[in-house]
Amino acid sequence: MNPTLPPPTPKPQEQIAQALANLEAWLETMRQPGGYGGPVCHWWQHRLRYTGPGHDWRYEGILVGYFQLWQKTGDRQYREKLNRAAFDLLEGQLPDGRYPASRFELNPGILGTPHEAAATLGLLLVLPGLDDPERALAVAGRNLDNLIAQLYLPEEKAYRDRVPNKLATLAQALLAYAEATHREPYLRYATQALEQALRYQVRQGPLAGAIHQYAPTPDRGDGRFFPYYQSRCIPPLVEGARILDEPRYLEAARQILSFVERTREGDGWPMALYRGGARVERPRWIAAHADVLLAYRALGEPLPEAVLRRLLEAQLQSGGFPTAHGFGGEKPVPYDLIPVAGWNDKVFRLLSELLPKPAALPAPQVGLTEAEVWVGNTPAWLCENHQALVVQTRSEVLYAWRKGEPWARVVDPRLDVR
Repeated sequence: MNPTLPPPTPKPQEQIAQALANLEAWLETMRQPGGYGGPVCHWWQHRLRYTGPGHDWRYEGILVGYFQLWQKTGDRQYREKLNRAAFDLLEGQLPDGRYPASRFELNPGILGTPHEAAATLGLLLVLPGLDDPERALAVAGRNLDNLIAQLYLPEEKAYRDRVPNKLATLAQALLAYAEATHREPYLRYATQALEQALRYQVRQGPLAGAIHQYAPTPDRGDGRFFPYYQSRCIPPLVEGARILDEPRYLEAARQILSFVERTREGDGWPMALYRGGARVERPRWIAAHADVLLAYRALGEPLPEAVLRRLLEAQLQSGGFPTAHGFGGEKPVPYDLIPVAGWNDKVFRLLSELLPKPAALPAPQVGLTEAEVWVGNTPAWLCENHQALVVQTRSEVLYAWRKGEPWARVVDPRLDVR
């Protein structure tokens, strides 16, 4: 008898293409009237009960991902899906410029930061692929005007939301809008947002380059440093350097990335570091690390291979990527494994950018995700396919969401936590 040969190891480009095809198939299962839905798991809090459309930062990655797919494959279906996603924002926008359900882990709340600016940025980055770019520009303008009206303090020439990564995302959206419309006043608002963010960058010592997560007062940072949120500041600074011809922003971005790289531990990062030396080791992001890798790309730096490999290996059988590892310590819990549209969009964008051109995606290879999880001291199973996401024990259902519905049908009190 001939021994059974193991299947050949796929080449990196083939692995990326297959992962992208599987993820795109999973994204389709998250569609429902009005947009992309699903539960949210997050460091700040979880939101499992509301599963309706979220017009938040998930649209940044979804829009850019489909635009890249259309550009690289020439397949019209991806342009159609790009315009379908854009239509969610164009039709969903409220009369005052806000987007409904734009607060991610606080959905269905509105006026989410950085979420509304991120969704608008997504629109602005894909204008060449939209059927009605003028309408998209009008929607973007209304949204940015409302954000300025709500957040900007003219007497201080600063924003009331003193969170640097949020300021950076807003700045990038303002820069993109100014570049598309040639309206210079928006450049001033963008500059002030970037300058305010950089006010909280550490200049020396072991934390050099890092930016405080939040500023409780205009002149003082809070001493918390999240590698993930550091990375969100980098692409806006790179764009600020280009559009505003300000090399200081590029240097600041490089300093941030230097801090991010110094804090990397193999295939990932701790959740947070504190000024006094303490660290929060868990949970560690999985899907969100795609945003960190995009920051490396924004500066033209090679991607840490261990991080990309860990990301690709984590993909679930359903095609989605898990949120994190360690929400429950050593034991896996549902919050770890539930794939979230607003984290998976970042993987979607990264993989679409890494896909070579020209390209064609293979057929998706997806199926049922089954994984053992723990709810407190109770063993349970998480199951997900194209129709539903369920967490159950041998005797009871603890969580049940039928995809396409805006609210979960069953949420056990042990899971309905903030």
